[in-house]
Amino acid sequence: MIVRGTTPVIRFNFVAIDTANIAVAYLTIKQNGSVLIEKDLEDGDVQEGYIEWALTQEETLAMSPCSDVYIQCRYKLNDGSAYATRIYMEKPYNVEKDGVI
Repeated sequence: MIVRGTTPVIRFNFVAIDTANIAVAYLTIKQNGSVLIEKDLEDGDVQEGYIEWALTQEETLAMSPCSDVYIQCRYKLNDGSAYATRIYMEKPYNVEKDGVI
C-alpha cells in the first residue's frame, strides 16, 4: 500500500533466484505515462531472497492520489541473463495533511 507523504518500502521477493547473483537491478515507478521514480540496486537493500527499496515522502507526494501507479523491477544476473517482474498496479491513497512532515 502506498500512502502519499509516507515512506513505504517496495519489496520484490525472489524464490528461484539467489539474490547474490543479481548484478544490476532497477525499480521503476510510472504514473500517467511518465517515470516518477527510478532507483538502482545501490539504492536498494539486497537480502537473501528479496530486494527492497524505500520511498521518500517527496517521492510519494509526487504521486497523484487515486490514479494508478505502475511498479516493476528489471534485473540482470552475473551470467548476463536479463529479467523483469510483472508490472504491479497500485492506487496511492491521499492524506489529509499534505506536504513533508
